[in-house]
Amino acid sequence: MGSVIGVEGGIGAGKTTFVQKLADALQFRAVHEPVDTELLEAFYQDPAANAYDFQFDMMLKRWDAHDLCQCEARSGFEYRGAILDRTLVGDRVFARMHHRAGNINDRQWRIYERFFTKALSKFETPAVLVYLDVDPVVALERVRKRRRGAEAEMSLDYLTNLRKEYLDLLSEIEAKQHQWSAGMEIVRLPWNVDHQDIDPVASMLKDFLRI
Repeated sequence: MGSVIGVEGGIGAGKTTFVQKLADALQFRAVHEPVDTELLEAFYQDPAANAYDFQFDMMLKRWDAHDLCQCEARSGFEYRGAILDRTLVGDRVFARMHHRAGNINDRQWRIYERFFTKALSKFETPAVLVYLDVDPVVALERVRKRRRGAEAEMSLDYLTNLRKEYLDLLSEIEAKQHQWSAGMEIVRLPWNVDHQDIDPVASMLKDFLRI
């Protein structure tokens, strides 16, 4: 059976490019994060009104992505494994941030958590979770360069809070606070510089996964 690698990082971290390059180097299938959703524009326009619907919709899309990755890893037909561009675990980072900000109320958060736990029980979590650590200032510059309409008003505070949420999550996983994260290896990569060489990362993961 092949392996599944999860790649996480804030908005503007460079995940899409990283995932494709790493997939090519490892002969894994790249399963990219869905960018377009009918709720995205509404979410950015009014997070308080739309955060719950948007996050739940994204969780369902990530369920499908996890399912695809797991099937790919089991089949081993064409690829050695699969790389997932943001995971269910990463989706929870965004949802928890909006709960803390008051955009998702306590009742909605309890429902989200129940469904999240149920969803993860259906899949093997990634053997490795790679986190691309990017300074929020750098991330904001990248967001502005790519000029996606829905992201136009994104603030530095938003990206700063998102990075904090991610660092909290990584610490929780490393401290084994979550049952679903048992056995998950965390790899933190400083990723402020564009166009970094992917080969050292690929070699490290090959050694770890024994492929």
